[in-house]
Amino acid sequence: MKEKEGYDVLPVTNPNDIIQFYNPNQKTLFVIDDFCGTYSINQSDLDNWESVMEQIKMLIENKLTKIIVACRLQVYQDEKFESLSIFRTSVCNLRTKDLCLSETEKTSIAEIYLKTKASEIIQYCDLYDFFPLLCKLYNESPEVNITEFFKNPFSVYETEINKLNKKGHYRKYCAMALCVMFNNNLKEEMFSEEINVETRKIIKETCEACRLDRGTSRLVLLDELNSLEHTFIKKEHGIFKTKHDKLFDFLAYYFGQKMIQCIIRNAHSVFIMQRFLLERKDYMDQFITIVPPKYHQMYMQRMIDDWSIGEVNCVFNNINLEIQEFRHTFLCYLKKVEMSLQRQLALKCDINSKGTALIGFCYYGYIPFIYWCIDHGGDVNLCNRRGGSPLLAASWNGHTETVKILLDNKADINKCTDNGISPLYTACHNNHIEIVKVLLDNKADINKCADNGISPLYIACHNNHIEIVKVLLDNKADINKCEDNGASPLYIACHNNHIEIVKVLLDNKADINKCAR
Repeated sequence: MKEKEGYDVLPVTNPNDIIQFYNPNQKTLFVIDDFCGTYSINQSDLDNWESVMEQIKMLIENKLTKIIVACRLQVYQDEKFESLSIFRTSVCNLRTKDLCLSETEKTSIAEIYLKTKASEIIQYCDLYDFFPLLCKLYNESPEVNITEFFKNPFSVYETEINKLNKKGHYRKYCAMALCVMFNNNLKEEMFSEEINVETRKIIKETCEACRLDRGTSRLVLLDELNSLEHTFIKKEHGIFKTKHDKLFDFLAYYFGQKMIQCIIRNAHSVFIMQRFLLERKDYMDQFITIVPPKYHQMYMQRMIDDWSIGEVNCVFNNINLEIQEFRHTFLCYLKKVEMSLQRQLALKCDINSKGTALIGFCYYGYIPFIYWCIDHGGDVNLCNRRGGSPLLAASWNGHTETVKILLDNKADINKCTDNGISPLYTACHNNHIEIVKVLLDNKADINKCADNGISPLYIACHNNHIEIVKVLLDNKADINKCEDNGASPLYIACHNNHIEIVKVLLDNKADINKCAR
């Protein structure tokens, strides 16, 4: 697109970069990799995108602006991704029959990387969906058995790492384990500059788990990391990480089997959140580690420890909480900790989002946890750093019973985000009609607009939610209330070709001549 159509191509990581660098008069393509998370959806990233989605939608109505995002299939398939519906309008799933590599294309790739050996592995080209990566990795380590590598690459890597351990190369073994502990984000400065007590403890305990002295020099470990470059490890901008995400998936699983106690105690909070299950599921990633029953209590205590230091999002987004049985088990465990700590946890804010666990539990509709938070002093009106309240979270995700509980406990029904989004607005936006009715029955401000002047009625018309439009009009919504550019609900319904909504608006005496500016 850059060469043929004259687009400026801008890689970005933050949605606010799109708003900052948007140019209405220039063809611009924004590119985002690892959109909303790598291994699983990242709630903080999701919050950042949700907060500016209306602005993003308006920007891309300008045909000169385009956005391409790339993410793993499990991130895209997460139900939380539905709130970013704009990125579902045009999807390229590279695993589908129409888009996956053909046999001819795979053969061509193999010939580029493997030369004369390509013919030896063609029968294995369909075993893994990352065949091009395997070709590249083999090209960089051609000494391994090519047939075994393409039949089971992870078995080959396991053999190589086991050799390091058996031959006493414990420092190299430890260097890779540290990549796992720090969730594939191992800063070079950590080995040569002053570090905090917690980081020092993690390094010492990892050394001990790898049969090294707890006082092993960090500079020695740094040398080992450098020696692993071009095999398992790469260094980018002063950060050590595995050569590819798939390789990290394997290392995470490998060390999860070898030193699970050390990992549960010391690994990064996001790693704990994403890569362990206490019970096996029918559909689970092959690199998820199943925690043996004797370590279940240790794992739940680690969740409590993370919560107590402000890693709140990592607790309510933990993949185990998707399982009802675990929710019950964890809540029982939580109720057994000291009462003073329970009260602290109910009030604890996340170190990044500033949101409480109550907001997260309302987002997911985990009612027993919601009652627990309220019973232990959780503030139903305490918002995150973007002004999102528990009521807004429940309204966004369609949890009617949660909305009722919050209102019964004096939640502010009109409390808005920093950009003016109310619970009623978000329920109208996402077509949660039962919540709309509950909010209106409890005297929500039906005409309360976002900062850009968009009313609940306007957004319902924009999104073609006809039943909500009818409910709003039945409750005396201002039918001609315009957004800041002068566009009325009738205007946007016509613009989006929502004919049935146009009819409803006209039947209710909408101003047919009201003009946008």
